[in-house]
Amino acid sequence: MTRRSIVLTMVAMTAVGASTAPAFASDAGQALDRPLSTGRVVKVEADSGKITIDHRPIWHLYMESMTMIFRVKDPVMLVGLSPGDKIRFKVERDNEGFVITTIENSN
Repeated sequence: MTRRSIVLTMVAMTAVGASTAPAFASDAGQALDRPLSTGRVVKVEADSGKITIDHRPIWHLYMESMTMIFRVKDPVMLVGLSPGDKIRFKVERDNEGFVITTIENSN
């Protein structure tokens, strides 16, 4: 094999690998199905679509354990939740901050 053939083969292999890689490192994390985060309901504000949660670390968002107010994607998700309930939830980042897209009561 000539030197030119080797170089062309390496360029072709690099191009194929680059075209299948995610554009950003965060895209790779988005593609994975993450486990739900866990926490405890502190306050429910159904009229404003917000919930305060004392949660465990949320690693994909680089959050340590803390108490935080979150918006919810749909206020109907808050029906039946009350302070003290243990929950599992999925939170994502959007243009306005963090939003909960799924909540499960785990009492």
